[in-house]
Amino acid sequence: MQTKIVIILLLLAVTLGLLGYTAAQQACGSGLVEECVRSELAMRDRTGLDVFNVETESSVFVGGQNGTWFKVGQYPRLYQVSLQTDSYIQLNPVLSGGTVWGGGFNGSQLLVSGWGTDDASQGPYVWIYNGAKVVAKGSLDDYGNATSWNGGDVFAASYNGTEWLLSGLGSGTLSSFSDDPSNHMALGTFNGSLFTDLSGLVPEQQDAILYTNAWNGQYWLVGGGYMSAGVLFTYDGNRTVDLTTQIVNAVPSFASVQALAWNGEYWLIGGIGFLAKYDGHSFVDLTQQLKGALKSDFRAVNAIAWNGKSWVIGGGTPIAQRIPSNAWLASYDSVHFVNLSSSLPSYVNTETSSILTITTANGMWILGGYSGSHGILFAYDDGRLTDYSSLVRQFTYVDWVFAM
Repeated sequence: MQTKIVIILLLLAVTLGLLGYTAAQQACGSGLVEECVRSELAMRDRTGLDVFNVETESSVFVGGQNGTWFKVGQYPRLYQVSLQTDSYIQLNPVLSGGTVWGGGFNGSQLLVSGWGTDDASQGPYVWIYNGAKVVAKGSLDDYGNATSWNGGDVFAASYNGTEWLLSGLGSGTLSSFSDDPSNHMALGTFNGSLFTDLSGLVPEQQDAILYTNAWNGQYWLVGGGYMSAGVLFTYDGNRTVDLTTQIVNAVPSFASVQALAWNGEYWLIGGIGFLAKYDGHSFVDLTQQLKGALKSDFRAVNAIAWNGKSWVIGGGTPIAQRIPSNAWLASYDSVHFVNLSSSLPSYVNTETSSILTITTANGMWILGGYSGSHGILFAYDDGRLTDYSSLVRQFTYVDWVFAM
């Protein structure tokens, strides 16, 4: 009898939770953003349900900022956007100035990273969210020795099954590079509670940024630089291997690395003025082939994504720069490039614009970036583009999009 009662109570709890979730979704769909947020938070408090298991399949996380990069008055923006209801929930990784640069997922928790000021903490931060509550947040200094990162930014994070690799910009003292506090490329690991600074392991150390990193099951590939100076290396959890000279010899236009991704067989690596393929042994220069498909100078590859069948890449002006350029988009099937730029709204060609980030969700490509002084957000599916930019009108730049 007690077992039956427990089952009935469990069913009732789930039913009430789903009813609450439905009400919240209706509020979100109505466009009443404040009511949407209140309903969603109330639903979570009542049921304790992890929204990653309930609603994330139809939503994407969108990060960036309003205000100008690296200037006073920039404020972070982080939304969980529902593509089904054209609505969003605003999340707050830091409460005052800053930006969202990137992040990733470890199977149960979302890590968001960037730069911010929040109460007593200032500088590079991480923010871990499990779908219902914040698990961990704060400056890297809250988790251990991060002196060489002080004042810097975490641009990218990826998970290897045990810990996160964080990369970006540091601006503290790094004795292997300079005895004085100065900007440098920053690298570190974070396991959810302990941060370890690895910036001293970075080869080709200089005043630059490690914009991107990804794990392929055996090692991380890490890339960055600044403008014409590019850096590329691997890190397997113990040591780094510098690939910079090897890629420079194979790709004459190699410069700052802005994006990279792995498809199970090879890496695509892109940046300012170049695109390359790397199978773990040798590099193939794809730069001229991409230029030929676009029929123009593509300025920079800022975003690369794989959906299990093909690649989509995008770019324009490099991230955190305001060089005049226009956003572009292309696909790649390991043999041919196809220019998809004509699918983008015409307004992106009338002002400085750029695709800065790409992910996949529900069989669609999700694109983020900016056009003029406003963030842009698009869904692209087999030649059809849907413009969701009205949902990110509070963004000046969309730096990062992510779907589970």
